[in-house]
Amino acid sequence: MRVPWNGFPDVIVHSSVCKLKSLPAYYAAKWGHHRAASLIAHALVQGEKIAAVDFVVPVIQVDEGRYNAIPVAFGAVLAKHIGAKLWLDVCQINKVDHTDAGAQVRLQNQPVFGGASPKGKCLICDDVVTYGATLANLRGFLISTGADVVAATAIGAAYGSTKLAPELSLIVNLQKRYGQELEKCTKTLGFGSECLTAREAHFLAGMRTAERIRDCVAQRAGSRNRARCIGV
Repeated sequence: MRVPWNGFPDVIVHSSVCKLKSLPAYYAAKWGHHRAASLIAHALVQGEKIAAVDFVVPVIQVDEGRYNAIPVAFGAVLAKHIGAKLWLDVCQINKVDHTDAGAQVRLQNQPVFGGASPKGKCLICDDVVTYGATLANLRGFLISTGADVVAATAIGAAYGSTKLAPELSLIVNLQKRYGQELEKCTKTLGFGSECLTAREAHFLAGMRTAERIRDCVAQRAGSRNRARCIGV
């Protein structure tokens, strides 16, 4: 599901979550209205922040039973700005409902992606980055299937979420504190502890004991059974 970070750069942010949610078109766009999503993307994208790539790959997902049109519109505007191709052949294939969810729910319910990956340099994009799991898992899927993901971008970002790749010292400290229990738990989620996002790692650091780490991801096994293909 994920691959090691290998110095992956910070998420490029174009605006703020507050500004995004304040726009009149926000909720219509979040619920699948393409015109509303396009208006948002044109209003907030700063194309000069993005270096040239071959493909822009947006997060395509259904959240709370509705198709979120913002990432695709965001990707389309970005692709036009930088002269890249918009790639729509990869989508999230399970249901996680991360909107307004807390850290534990997000950690337990990892997005899973499927589809056909492009061959070339890719920029991945989402409307908002919170704990980074969606971008981390999309990146992992693309790289494991032959793409070269060079950067990630979002319209808005929660505090502390732009740094996807954690400091090595943070992961080492987690591994020393929790030992094999940490690896058992992250493997349950589908990846090794070195693939945690920075914000996920800080959350787990606050668990304090290996028992609490284990309890935190205990519901993961049930969530695997909810995977289903999404047509958008």
